[in-house]
Amino acid sequence: MIEKIKKTPLYPILAGIYPRIHKIYIWLIWQICYLLPVEHNKIVFSNFNGGGFGDNTRYIAEECIRRKIPYKMYWVCEKPGCTFPPELTIIRPNTAAFVYHMATAGVWVDNTRKLYYFKKKKSQTYIHTWHAGPGLKRIERDAGSGLSKEYIAYAKKDSKAIDLLLSNCRFWTQCFKSCFWYDGPIMEKGLPKNDLYFQDQTPLRSMIRDYYHLPQDMNLVLYVPTWRENRKLNAYHLDFDGCIKAFEERFGGKWAMLVRMHPNVNAADFDIHYTDRIINASPYPNSQELLAAGDAVITDYSSCGFDYLQLDRPSFFYAEDYDQMKRDKGYYMELSELPSPIAFNNGQMLKNILDFSWEEYEEKRKTFMAKMDYYDDGHASEAVVDYILKLK
Repeated sequence: MIEKIKKTPLYPILAGIYPRIHKIYIWLIWQICYLLPVEHNKIVFSNFNGGGFGDNTRYIAEECIRRKIPYKMYWVCEKPGCTFPPELTIIRPNTAAFVYHMATAGVWVDNTRKLYYFKKKKSQTYIHTWHAGPGLKRIERDAGSGLSKEYIAYAKKDSKAIDLLLSNCRFWTQCFKSCFWYDGPIMEKGLPKNDLYFQDQTPLRSMIRDYYHLPQDMNLVLYVPTWRENRKLNAYHLDFDGCIKAFEERFGGKWAMLVRMHPNVNAADFDIHYTDRIINASPYPNSQELLAAGDAVITDYSSCGFDYLQLDRPSFFYAEDYDQMKRDKGYYMELSELPSPIAFNNGQMLKNILDFSWEEYEEKRKTFMAKMDYYDDGHASEAVVDYILKLK
């Protein structure tokens, strides 16, 4: 039936008005559901407004399940084929069921901005984890003119509703105070997803290699760039084959590269020739597991490069568009303050790998860690669940 409609002259008109009609429909349902009482033993988790079972919200949900807390738990997901624990009930975003549960849940746990129509009740608690720790590029208000007026408007509305924000280092707490349009409580106990860095990673390393049909002694380097608001793809042209050869020459053993794009980037847009050792890891549901199972990382402005330093493994910085990003967003610190070797083109990148010095890197890493003053200790998820249990 739908395919027949697509072939008619009316389809472009219907396709154009449907989003507006649906927006009004959802808004009306929200007004009705807002009148319903709050169920204080209900939690709704969300990862990028409908993503899979990952990021900070995943580890909080898993801790809730591990401790068997007496709550009904829901996860917002629109991706088919995702696997979830049976304790979580899945609801699709932007549906009547989604609006009902959001309007009646005692606790919201989210890692990104809420949508335009949300209106939190005083008896509801909104825990915002954000989806990143400290990174190089400025975010939110600190990004200045890099944000649209529409985004700023609903970001301010979202921040006004937040009851608790999470931070994993003193530096990031100060950034939140300047950039997030938020002056409420900040829990300085680390990021839940970084708890994984403080656990035994041997089973995880084995699982990831099995998942990608790799030998257990295969070393893994992750390429994990962030996204660009201008959607340009030219900044991602890393010499994958050259990097693999350089890692093998400098560190020994066999190496493979996992290419993991940001959730806001469509990996299918990239003309990358994947092989048995250049692997598309973007569909994998949990980037944190990939990072914890890896042996080195290459990133640009992403926060994962900063948090990865806690693992004491090689970290490299690669950004062809450094000057453009500096003009568009600005940076929180100078490149000279970073412990990771820095490259602006593939030639420099390969040289940095081949010339990598453990002694120099470790000295810079310790200085940087002291400056950031990290709070991560493997118990951030526990701290958030403790907070939830005290709400009742």
